[in-house]
Amino acid sequence: MKKKQKQHLVSLLVSGAVLMAGQTAFADEQEFSMDEYVVTASRMPVKKTETAASVTVITREEIEKSGAVSVPDILNRTTVTMQNDTTASVPTINGDVRVLVLVDGREVNWKGGGMHMGQSGANLDYLPSVDSIERIEIVRGPASALYGSDAVGGVINIITRKSAEPVTRYSAEAGSWGLRRYNLTTENKVGDFSYRINFERKSQDDFHYNSGYSGNSDATAKNTALDQDKMNIRLDKDLGNNRSLSLTVDHTDGRKGFNVMPDYQAHVDSGGNTNYFTHSVQTYVENNVSLTYNWNQGDKANSFVRLYRNYFTYNYDNHPDDYQIPDYYFNGRSYTNQADGAEWQQTWQINERYTLLGGASWRQVTADSAEYDIDVPAYGYYQAGYNYTDKKISNRAFFLENNWRLPKNWSVTAGVRYDDYTLFGDKTTARITANRELNQTTNVYASWGQIFKTPFIADVYGGGFMIPNLNLKPETGDVVTLGLNTRLAEGTELQASMFSSRLNDALDYIVVGYNQYQWQNVAELKRKGLDLSLKRRLSPQWQALLGYSYVKVEEQGATQREEINNNEPHGYRLGLQYEQDKWNANFTLRGATGRDTRAFTSSDYWVADLGVNYKVNPATRVYLKVYNLTNEAYELHGSYGDASNLTGLYPMAGRQVVFGIDQRI
Repeated sequence: MKKKQKQHLVSLLVSGAVLMAGQTAFADEQEFSMDEYVVTASRMPVKKTETAASVTVITREEIEKSGAVSVPDILNRTTVTMQNDTTASVPTINGDVRVLVLVDGREVNWKGGGMHMGQSGANLDYLPSVDSIERIEIVRGPASALYGSDAVGGVINIITRKSAEPVTRYSAEAGSWGLRRYNLTTENKVGDFSYRINFERKSQDDFHYNSGYSGNSDATAKNTALDQDKMNIRLDKDLGNNRSLSLTVDHTDGRKGFNVMPDYQAHVDSGGNTNYFTHSVQTYVENNVSLTYNWNQGDKANSFVRLYRNYFTYNYDNHPDDYQIPDYYFNGRSYTNQADGAEWQQTWQINERYTLLGGASWRQVTADSAEYDIDVPAYGYYQAGYNYTDKKISNRAFFLENNWRLPKNWSVTAGVRYDDYTLFGDKTTARITANRELNQTTNVYASWGQIFKTPFIADVYGGGFMIPNLNLKPETGDVVTLGLNTRLAEGTELQASMFSSRLNDALDYIVVGYNQYQWQNVAELKRKGLDLSLKRRLSPQWQALLGYSYVKVEEQGATQREEINNNEPHGYRLGLQYEQDKWNANFTLRGATGRDTRAFTSSDYWVADLGVNYKVNPATRVYLKVYNLTNEAYELHGSYGDASNLTGLYPMAGRQVVFGIDQRI
């Protein structure tokens, strides 16, 4: 880091400390509705009309009416794009997979990396059960100065529910391809102590799909069966004087097939051998625990100390059985990733118009990888497995953010963050935002923020088909955003934002040999785009949502892969919701145009989902859901740059019908 940057940082830290010493923290609790405030964009509660960011809030009521049973299912109704294949569900914001995912403000990106997850590190399939979620906040745009690495495209914060009453409920559903899902939740509040415990079990056979490559409208995605269990526990203790203690425990374990590619793209040699592992199995376990002490709650503040551990491990075991795959071709891999962390954050109300937010954090990621050698004598090919044990990357960070409320309804923020990595050195990032509240329902804003994204530990040390690269550098850059939020008329809300970003030393995986890839700093990426969302109450029964997004990626470097694999250059959303007496129905249409047919089987796709709910009585609800109503053939994960360079490698599921019941005991 440059000397001037260090001096700037020290000055800011010292001035902040002086201000802190001379002021007390927030005093009396003030009541406010969280529906009018967002937390994630500023790391503290701020009115929506004072927030200089494009923010989408999905409430508990909206989740229940949608009938969604997973986080990807919820996000599909927004302009967040999902990149799904048989191994992961990866979110994309502003055309970027570098998205930070939080649960109650705690980072859950497991930083495993890999070809399929790219630079995301966030698999939404492993998040807590939907029944545990109170609300989801989606912030578009960079937040490196607040949250550090990974917060490049945006931030998704999943806020879980705190129990307020004694309730026990269960739900069950069954559907196409042998789908079975069971969920049980029990919660209660006794005096100053509350708890909620959730269990979920899900199983499904191989899904079917409409192949845009072969034309088979009922193809079977072999070896995609799933068997998964989840448990989520939250315990809360009210300590009085706006203080509380929270303990959360999240567990996921499962077993699913590892689908390498569809049958029609399997390569068969003269001996009848194929590289499609029809009996391969992936087993995985995730255990996350966090303990948080909160104070100054309800004062438009967010002060806490947190300790946490995130643990994730998976094993790929390939069992050829009778499918003519040589035992020596590829036998498996195991990988373990553990993140230990501590965080402190506090808000100081210096005066009526000036708020100071500060904090510090420490995080250490430890990884182990074990892999069998690949030995194919018939081809004269041998590749040793990339094995490593107890590899660590640690980071210390400090941040300060100033928030000024100025005359004529202006608000300005200026923040700085210092990160010090054991493997990548130190870096200072900054951001500045300006917001003008034109009236109680309209605000305009502008922001500039720097980007800082470190490589994942698996990118550096290799594993799977990836070979190590100890010379990787962090990605850096900046983003400018302009936006508007307004209520055009009673019942009509508009959100509009546009952005332009530059990313230096962008990471991409490059083919370096037979079945060998390596992450490299290859290019400068330039992105620009816009996001529009219009919500309209048509009548007491009907509500409509329209969404449009545009993303253009220009890459200067060795490849153009990321631009070619852009799964939604032009994205469209239409949502209709109907509610009358005991009936509730929702219809969602998702689509994209302008896609490159070198990466996808079609330049466009249009997928419709339908859900109908009927409330039998106050305690019982039955529902019907139909996903991919027209059995559309499409993919959300581009395959350009993979070993085969064939389209349709990652097909999305075809039409699926699901029946369910939700019962409150």
